Amino acid sequence: MSDASEKNERMAAGGVEVASAAERVAAEIRNHIFTEKIAQGAPLREVSLAEELGVSRRTIREALFKLAAQGLVVHERNRGATVRVLGDDDVLDLYKVRRTLELQGARNAPFASAESRDRLDDAYQRLQDAAFGDDSVQMVRSDLAFHGAVVGLAESPRLNSFYELISPEMEMALSVIRDGEQSDGWSAEQIIGDHRTIHAALMARDSFEAQRVILAHIEFNERFLLTLLKSNSQ
Repeated sequence: MSDASEKNERMAAGGVEVASAAERVAAEIRNHIFTEKIAQGAPLREVSLAEELGVSRRTIREALFKLAAQGLVVHERNRGATVRVLGDDDVLDLYKVRRTLELQGARNAPFASAESRDRLDDAYQRLQDAAFGDDSVQMVRSDLAFHGAVVGLAESPRLNSFYELISPEMEMALSVIRDGEQSDGWSAEQIIGDHRTIHAALMARDSFEAQRVILAHIEFNERFLLTLLKSNSQ
């Protein structure tokens, strides 16, 4: 891309420089990773990506650094950027964090505000709609949002921010799980079942039952994901 094109790419109306190009490109590459159009471990070449997406190498470089900050891309000396390979240690750590965050939300369920409860209820309804639909990307994002609403019951801005921080890696993990569910022929009822139980316990302000079912759900999916990763690596 020429210098003029790069300049135009980064300028908005009135001559105000914006970062939207790198954000847009990062979102597009991220979607390709989650839908496995770009596989885990695949190299991310600046030149070919720039040509494919019609942007400058500088924009690609900025987008890749954004994705690296989200835990989705790894930069290595003499290899450049590659898609992160989700390993067992990553899964165990992510799910350790999920336990901490979601159990805190469950503990505060009896005291959560009406607004937090409404957000949880809305997130569950969207998840249920997605489970009975045929859009896997929407299903994964609705799942992520539901568990974020569980964390939100703690009503801690810092916990919410931390959940947002790990959300890109969690979306990668949930995308692998979703592929596994589809391969195994899971029904919508099988997918939504645990979430319905979690939602019911939280809405009933039953903190102990909510913690029990959340732990069971997390532990099952942690094992399922580890099994899928092992199978995919063979």
